[in-house]
Amino acid sequence: MEAKWCFRKLRPGEKDRQPTQGEFFATDAISSVAEALVRESIQNSLDAAPKEQGSTVHVRIFLANGQHALPALQAREYFAGGWKHFTAKGNGLDEIPADDENCSYLVVEDFGTTGLTGDVNQWQHIPGAKNPFYYFFRTEGRSGKGEEDRGRWGVGKYVFPRSSRINAHIALTVREDDKKCLLMGQAVLKSHSVGSDYFTPDGDFGRASVDGLILPVNDPSSIEQFRNDFRIQRKDEPGLSVVVPWVNTDITREALLRAVIEGYFFPILTGDLVVTVATGDDEIEINKESLDAAGKALGEEFTKKMLPLFDLAALARESGVETVIKLNPANSQRPVWESSLVPTELIAALRQRFRSGETLAVEVPLTVRERGVPDRTSFFRFYLINDGSEGGVPVFIRDGIIIPDVSGRWVPGVRSMVVVEHSPLATLLGDSENPAHTQWQKEREHFRHKYTYGKSYIDFVTQSVAMFVRLLNASDQQTDRDLLREIFSVPKQPEANETKEKSRPRKRNKGEIIKDIPKVEPKKRRFTLTKVSGGFTITRGAQDAPLPTSLEIAVAYDRRRGSALKKYAPPDFRLDQKPIIIETKEVKVVRKELNRLEVNVLQPDFQVSVTGFDENRDLYVNVDAKEAGNDS
Repeated sequence: MEAKWCFRKLRPGEKDRQPTQGEFFATDAISSVAEALVRESIQNSLDAAPKEQGSTVHVRIFLANGQHALPALQAREYFAGGWKHFTAKGNGLDEIPADDENCSYLVVEDFGTTGLTGDVNQWQHIPGAKNPFYYFFRTEGRSGKGEEDRGRWGVGKYVFPRSSRINAHIALTVREDDKKCLLMGQAVLKSHSVGSDYFTPDGDFGRASVDGLILPVNDPSSIEQFRNDFRIQRKDEPGLSVVVPWVNTDITREALLRAVIEGYFFPILTGDLVVTVATGDDEIEINKESLDAAGKALGEEFTKKMLPLFDLAALARESGVETVIKLNPANSQRPVWESSLVPTELIAALRQRFRSGETLAVEVPLTVRERGVPDRTSFFRFYLINDGSEGGVPVFIRDGIIIPDVSGRWVPGVRSMVVVEHSPLATLLGDSENPAHTQWQKEREHFRHKYTYGKSYIDFVTQSVAMFVRLLNASDQQTDRDLLREIFSVPKQPEANETKEKSRPRKRNKGEIIKDIPKVEPKKRRFTLTKVSGGFTITRGAQDAPLPTSLEIAVAYDRRRGSALKKYAPPDFRLDQKPIIIETKEVKVVRKELNRLEVNVLQPDFQVSVTGFDENRDLYVNVDAKEAGNDS
């Protein structure tokens, strides 16, 4: 093969750089390497699709390990020239494969996209030049995507080397414009020494030109060998196929399936995306018809979590203009939730539909104000159903991507989904996202100075479901004194001329008059809350107190001002994620999410211990004990 690995020596005056791009994806909202890989790679594929209505992107993810791994001897043909760099001390790799270890690998291919088009000789940024090849292989922290694309930061491609035990990937692309088939690879290590020479972190796999620029391989025989060795399906279809060699062992078939379904069920249900997850033994295609079955195959707990969301997403797909409830436009200067947004003539009917458990599709118009640009009208939609769900926190979707770490207001018993797809507002929220696209961050430098009242848009969207429900019920809070007069009897009040019988006070021996003081029995505690190192423990209270049937526990770090629970934010901690540890005895956990835990008490000697909190911060714990028949 004519291609080889090339690492450049560090020259005097250059920075000794230690790349940290992979840390952008080390967030609590992304639970695994597989999830980061799936989120970013599919997002890039969706962005690479032609901007045509009704087009579908097909992504194939193929995992080859065990007996299906590439034999070590064949793998070495692709890495022989660079192996001294991949085994060098201090290169940042933790699990370097042994010399005779077969190469387990992952292939991610997209179809229905344009491939890496652009001038392969471009080596520096040219303003206005559209060159996906350049941005994929030759830049760091710079993206060539437009405002309507899902990515912004230019670091999404680093999920590929991050998923490899040698921090490398090799890509094969067929370009839509000139139909050329090109092969090139990249590695991202740390600055390292080989013998007496000191090298920069970046390595390129390709053919060297006379001026030292590494160019892609276009030799048909080399490309055909690569296709066969790594079982790539692409022939002459435009798109990109990326091979991740010596793939991280945490990336499994089940982890990939979970990540695909959790992160991209919405574009799958709308028909914009089809994903195939394959191994050497089996293959499953996830499309809008098979999504339910694929979710059920991952177990009852996963099904319970995801199927309700599928239902809401299906409604979003099917909602025509005639079925959507349109609210009045928000204030054009600064969006704020106020009673005038819900048309007065619709309130009574909407309240009835909401309380009866009907699913509602709501559209909210608003005006996006970007500095230096004329104001643009936009909108977003949310879908909700009052079905007594255990959740209550909305799911937020921006351009088909689930944004998992958004702090939406909790609405007990309401299942909801907020979908932002219209360009002006979707662009605004995309500009506020962190590199992993898990949060909307109000303080991002690029975001704060780009929009007028930008923070208000984030608040407006994240509060939408809670405020809509509050506005629906606001006019229903007035007291009706005659409401229950036919059910309960009310003692007649004495008329002005009627004499009221007075109770006779008791007298003491000295003539002092005292009133009877009712005897109040002290309330017996049904549970005991005890502080322990890094958390708390809840056990039974008084022995003769009624045993609670369930406990609802809410936790937050205490605040100097305001309600601790209302100011809880998922970045503080999540009860369903590390480092929080929950240990139980004689209880059944029925709900565990964000900062809330609910358990059913099974025996008197029950115990709930929750630890792992920051010991430098005060903890606020609210426990609501319920008895049988008590729904207060």
